[in-house]
Amino acid sequence: MKKALSLISDLSIEAKNILKDNNIELTISDLDNPPNTQELIALLKEHDILIIGVRTKVSKEILEHIKEPKIIATLSIGLDHIDKEVRESKLIHVLNIKNANTISVAEHIFALILALNKRIYESNNLVLQQKGHKKNLYERPEDVSNKKLGLIGAGNITKEVIKIAKVFNMPISCYTKNPDKHKDLLDYDVVFKTLDEVLKESDIINVSIPLTEGTNNLISKEKIALMKNTATFINTSRTDVVDTKELIEKALKFQTFYVGLDIDLDEHKELLSQYRNNVIVTPHIAGVSRQAIERMDIEIANNIVSYLNER
Repeated sequence: MKKALSLISDLSIEAKNILKDNNIELTISDLDNPPNTQELIALLKEHDILIIGVRTKVSKEILEHIKEPKIIATLSIGLDHIDKEVRESKLIHVLNIKNANTISVAEHIFALILALNKRIYESNNLVLQQKGHKKNLYERPEDVSNKKLGLIGAGNITKEVIKIAKVFNMPISCYTKNPDKHKDLLDYDVVFKTLDEVLKESDIINVSIPLTEGTNNLISKEKIALMKNTATFINTSRTDVVDTKELIEKALKFQTFYVGLDIDLDEHKELLSQYRNNVIVTPHIAGVSRQAIERMDIEIANNIVSYLNER
């Protein structure tokens, strides 16, 4: 019998049952905070499988102490909280989720797009200030239909965004490092373009890519300058993919430049704490709807079982 430890205390009942039914003994951790490296090493020595979230940082230092095959299963799409050396290790197999929260993130992306273009955030704020009249809006609301949508990244979230965008009759362009791997997007009339072309031409830009060495600061100060002063920019990826400070500078300079962010706020907490008519920020909640969490738990449990069966 394999021994698993979940650092996620509210793992769903169905996920627990999947593991139990496949002869995996599951323990739920009582730790209040994510384990440090030494604690993580101790936990891995005691268990075959560790179920973690993005708050648990997995350092390459653990490799010096692990002598038997282990599974680290993370309830996330991104893997930047796990060192590359760990991900490539022959002793530790890293599992993640790929599909469970894609619909939730895509819905959140369009929630931000619509809220910004329809000036809902600003309108609500005016009502709270007892200034609720359309004449007090900085600009009239905008229609989203038929606007040019530029997508950065061509993964599962992007595919769900495309499905929604088709309802709004939006012409769609996409930048991806490997367009040949994503020819299925051509079925949706998506046109592959360079990053600069997407940034220059699009009315609405969405970033859905993992954080890697190659994507760190991909949307730099120079790239932000390429965007239209009337564009809408959405980022629900890791914070470091985008120069957030420069993005806000552009939003301050041009009230018709809309910014929607769903990111971890630690680094930019003070910068993003100020109200701005054309900026909406949510604290990385896009992929954690009630339904998404349930699907994520089930997907990671099934991934664990599938890997063990295949091995």
